[in-house]
Amino acid sequence: MRISGLSSGLDIDQIVSDLVKAQRIPLDRVYQQKIKTEWKRDAYREVNTKLLRFRNLAFDLSLQGAFLKKSATSSRTDILTATASGQAVEGKYEVKVKQLAAAARFVSEPVDSADNMPSGEFRIGLSKDSMTSIEIQAGDSLAKVAAKINSAKIGINAVVVNDQLSLTTTATGENVQIYADQAFTNLFGGELYFDPQEQIEGEDEPTVGALMQKIGDSEDYTLVKGTNAEVEINGIQASFESNTIEFSGITVKLLSADPSATVNLEIGPDVDAVVEKVKEFVNVYNELVGELNGLLREEVHRDYQPLTEEQKAALSDKEIELWEQKAKSGLLRSDSMLSSVLSEMRLALGAAVEVDGRSVTLKDIGITTGAWYEYGRLYLDEDKLREALTEDPDAVRGLFTQRGETNKETGIAARLTSALDQANRRITDTAGRASDYYDRSFLGNRIREYESRISDMEERLLRYEERQWAKFTAMEQALSQLYAQSDWLYQQLGALQGGSR
Repeated sequence: MRISGLSSGLDIDQIVSDLVKAQRIPLDRVYQQKIKTEWKRDAYREVNTKLLRFRNLAFDLSLQGAFLKKSATSSRTDILTATASGQAVEGKYEVKVKQLAAAARFVSEPVDSADNMPSGEFRIGLSKDSMTSIEIQAGDSLAKVAAKINSAKIGINAVVVNDQLSLTTTATGENVQIYADQAFTNLFGGELYFDPQEQIEGEDEPTVGALMQKIGDSEDYTLVKGTNAEVEINGIQASFESNTIEFSGITVKLLSADPSATVNLEIGPDVDAVVEKVKEFVNVYNELVGELNGLLREEVHRDYQPLTEEQKAALSDKEIELWEQKAKSGLLRSDSMLSSVLSEMRLALGAAVEVDGRSVTLKDIGITTGAWYEYGRLYLDEDKLREALTEDPDAVRGLFTQRGETNKETGIAARLTSALDQANRRITDTAGRASDYYDRSFLGNRIREYESRISDMEERLLRYEERQWAKFTAMEQALSQLYAQSDWLYQQLGALQGGSR
């Protein structure tokens, strides 16, 4: 039981609070060390994320495919457009689009009872083996019939326009057909026919009699068929079921047909794509180098330590934010790991690569370094890079992608990828990953040590506070008893004095 200073007249609460606050100073220092270690861990992880982004760019440039991209240029983009894979055969192609591939499409006659159709049933589908029955309830609208066809998911889209039912297959080509039965044509019109190209089961060469028998036995016939795209490529006639066609590693999208027009399609190296990839590589490198150098030279504000919870309670959110910006500054100043990463990247970029017996450097393709005070910043001359890609693409490709047994035989992108992988492992060993369920890194272990120390110190501080309260409570009790005894003595003396009169 705690007793306030009624007997002593002292502010026991404040005295104990001040004593505990003085004893809490070492605990607050450990807490601040823990917070600072967490900030440093997070700073390392943020650096690692940026290194990983650049590492992935370097890895992409270490692959042959980054330099083997092809471009496709069409002289009539209103007729066709094209893209080329890395395996596309370079050259010029003359293409004529005589006919586009089309879906099978049917439009019914106007339906008089579109808002109130009679009950019935019809069959429809893309083949005779997969016909679907559509049931019409008395009073169904034509729109509801269309919805039933769509909900059947048979590869036929149905819509209603001006009391007419329009059916369109999702696929194109002459092999796409809409089949229906006589009940369908009785409702919506159209003519059914037997496709003579269909195979009669059991007949390699069916007779006229067999054909007639087949027609007579079947209740389901072709309603409409799709059409193939008809294309002429360098004088060769070709037929395709889709308007997206492929040949020689080229993908062509047919947009319109004009049998009289010859479209010139040219396939060549995609210099623009390579230039953009290298430009991104240079920009991200410069951004990374700038940030790392900034961290290495960032000012340390030693007077700004992490705030305790008690200190935060006395400040506004904005004041806390400004304080912590100062406190976090310089966490990685002169850090040996970051300095090592920068040195390894510069070494990987600066050394020449032996390509086909000759030394090739970044300078040869238009990439140079800035002045010493720019700390390794790269500059790209796009015109010189384009010239190198056009005149000696193998040298440019080898400079980035070559694999070799020695460092001088290894391309710069492969060198960077290796160097950044090692840096990632070192930083991960030091700071761990945010995704780790249990952080076993060096800083992770140190943070747990701080947490354990804080827990022990808080327990000791609690016991210290209880002892102080026990002391002051005992003092108050003793004073209370003393005052009580004094009062009794005064009473007794008063009584004696009164009796003597």
